[in-house]
Amino acid sequence: MPAVRGNFADELDPSIREIFFDRYDQEPQVMPMVFNVETSSRDSETVSATTGFGKLVQTSELGALDYEDPLKMYRTVATHLKYTKGFKVSQELREDDQHNIIKQMPRALAKSVVYTTEYYAASVLNNAFNTANTSYGDGLPLCSTAHTRSDGGSNQSNANGSSIPLSEANLETQRLALEKHLNDKGEIVNFKADTLLHAIDLRKTSQILTESTLRPGGANNDVNIYTGIFDVIPWRYITSTTAWFLLDKSNHLLTWYWRIRPEFKNDYNFDAGAALYKVRIRFSTAWGDWRGVQGSQGDDSEYTD
Repeated sequence: MPAVRGNFADELDPSIREIFFDRYDQEPQVMPMVFNVETSSRDSETVSATTGFGKLVQTSELGALDYEDPLKMYRTVATHLKYTKGFKVSQELREDDQHNIIKQMPRALAKSVVYTTEYYAASVLNNAFNTANTSYGDGLPLCSTAHTRSDGGSNQSNANGSSIPLSEANLETQRLALEKHLNDKGEIVNFKADTLLHAIDLRKTSQILTESTLRPGGANNDVNIYTGIFDVIPWRYITSTTAWFLLDKSNHLLTWYWRIRPEFKNDYNFDAGAALYKVRIRFSTAWGDWRGVQGSQGDDSEYTD
């Protein structure tokens, strides 16, 4: 609908008491709480890694020194894409607006930026079990039961193959699974599950599990060992009502790259007599490693990808 006076008669009528415009509260941004946010100065970002070394080898007196080669791990490429939105209004509508609705419209573009960044950030988790959605160089989804190792060792999993739902017992199962991720040489590394992420549908369950003073569902006055050890993040943009994730916020490599942060501009079309407004952003998302993330679809289905 063109933004001209004929289509916005209410805005021109001073007898109308109030006109609501985009009155809903904006959801707090979750993306910066979950992702590592970086700034880019190139058209794309490439992340690569190299392994360290394994355990030392027992050597006899005057015995030959054991030499070990480092290995190249997988590389990840994140290509930035552009997203825009704009609107235009006639000069007459802007002049005759009795309720200052038109003057509020540029501010609404800022909300659209938040909607966009939250949606695409959450899409990384929403597609974590989707084999068509890959970023890391092993060609597998973020959460997979078959992540390969650079040294050719046994595959590793950061997805529960039985898609266990969120419960006290299953929280411990996934916590241990994340903290047992090995590096590409098969060595133990220091991971700590400290963030619990899910849709708002699981908020009640996670609050009971992590905020109760005593152990949930028990009658023995056991302490609740999960009190205070997880940052619990219910995210409205997570589409699955059952999926849940554990993260190590200090070591995961879920990354949001800003190429162009929100750029707001306005102009005037002299010939048409129209005020023009737009916003432009460029960004990409990627994960440079799957470790530090442990996921379950939470619906008791079999998952083997």
